[in-house]
Amino acid sequence: MEIIYKPKKGSLIITLMFTTAFMITGCFFVLNPEYFASSYFVRSFGIFGQPISIQIIGVLSVVISGLMFIGTSKLFFDKYILLINEKGFINKTNFINFGLIPWKDVVDIRMTKKKRNSMIYVYLKNKRKYYKRNKNPIDKLNIFAYDKVYGTAIVIETAHLTVSEDELLEIFEKHAKL
Repeated sequence: MEIIYKPKKGSLIITLMFTTAFMITGCFFVLNPEYFASSYFVRSFGIFGQPISIQIIGVLSVVISGLMFIGTSKLFFDKYILLINEKGFINKTNFINFGLIPWKDVVDIRMTKKKRNSMIYVYLKNKRKYYKRNKNPIDKLNIFAYDKVYGTAIVIETAHLTVSEDELLEIFEKHAKL
């Protein structure tokens, strides 16, 4: 039996709109920093109110929001963002995809509930084996950040899923036999 979860298109569209707005704002910062540096409010920031600082902030804004736009648009056009079957699962809910993760390698599953975005953390026997699958340096940086913050890089973000987090946790626990 194969369970396929598709993304919530509405939340992805909102994310795409915000990333586009940040990219446009960053472009304005890069192209016309003197305009923003001349305001009284920005001058009170000290060194961050200088035109070069505003340009750097603009470049960072364009790069980061551009990467988020690319990742979110990838999720938007995928056929599924979470696939569960008897062998294991494939998680595409965040920007890191490790491919099929077998149930026999899962040692623990935990969940944190927040107002808008609950997350399910999947802990594995040999997580380094899966971390080595990704060769992209941006993915490696993302893996490092997730591992340091959550203790694992296999994090299922439920905000973009069309299923409740409690139902999903129950399915995971049943398949992993925990």
